[in-house]
Amino acid sequence: MSAASEGEKVTDELAPASQVTSLRDVARDAGVSVSTASRVLSGSSHPVSQGTRDKVHDVADRLGFEPNRLARALATARSQTIGVIVHDVSDSYFAEIVRGLEDGAGLQDYALFVASSDRDPDKELALLRAFTSHRVDAIVLVASGLDLDDYRAKVEALLARYEALGGVVVLMSEHSYEAPRVFYDNRGTTASMVKYLIDLGHRRIGYLTGPPELSVTTARSAGYHDALARAGIEADPDLVAGGRFSIEGGAAAAASLMSGPRPTALVAGNDLMAIGALRRLLDLGYQVPGDVSVAGFDDIEFAAYASVPLTTVRIPLTEFGRRGADLVFRLLRGEVQSVVPSVECELVVRASTGPPPRDRT
Repeated sequence: MSAASEGEKVTDELAPASQVTSLRDVARDAGVSVSTASRVLSGSSHPVSQGTRDKVHDVADRLGFEPNRLARALATARSQTIGVIVHDVSDSYFAEIVRGLEDGAGLQDYALFVASSDRDPDKELALLRAFTSHRVDAIVLVASGLDLDDYRAKVEALLARYEALGGVVVLMSEHSYEAPRVFYDNRGTTASMVKYLIDLGHRRIGYLTGPPELSVTTARSAGYHDALARAGIEADPDLVAGGRFSIEGGAAAAASLMSGPRPTALVAGNDLMAIGALRRLLDLGYQVPGDVSVAGFDDIEFAAYASVPLTTVRIPLTEFGRRGADLVFRLLRGEVQSVVPSVECELVVRASTGPPPRDRT
């Protein structure tokens, strides 16, 4: 087959959903041949450098080009698949939600494609492109959105075009994109945990915050400050330490706070951080809760089996996932979703929290 006939074939296969932009327009602006642009946008395994792939995708995003095969699939048939993006599928929080999504999807004879973004904006964008290219019927964003301007603009463009072609998007975390969602109150529930510690008598309450670029971090941090303000307690920036949503991140953040004027309690942005903080405090010789109380958020399976059983906020994670799946299928059936599904969180008190030490009250 000649180069010209090859180019004509792939051009026809990837004809745009509208006549505004063609594959030739994308190839021209990216400075590549039509066949190269076709290979990149069709997901072909033909070797193309990563730099060229990125350039072609960026131009396609900017021009609003979408391969016609996605439009045909969404308009005429269902693939019986759902794309799910989490931050880390090995994290118990995401694993339990995915299990609930699987339960709901299985009842409808659907399969899940689950992928970890590792909180990497470029990887997440690549996953979104892959899901649309593979014609999934719905995309579920369990991962929190990233507070990055360039990322937000590209995600919104990709998802808006995907929905315009008939795809369904469901959110299960804080996100800048506007779409139907299942939710729980990150901000209000964090405030309830801090209020519980204030009611125990704590006034110097430290907060272990997650990655600053995550929308969920912003929401939970706001809840911490809300509770302090309502109690008339001035927020002390020296009592806030940042870290990753991980055991190692919590351990490092706790050690940092304990090196200065000590708090009597620590609230962590999630259970993994709280478990890491608890372990580091014990290693440093502190008693929990005798010297320092520790609380988390999520109630993952391991929270009850930590070195000191962890006080936390319980999210019914598996049920949360099932409700996410239910919302997906309601939308695929064309049902108008007038009420946003939510799940109720519960404060679970265990041995890791108690009143502050008397000599520091």
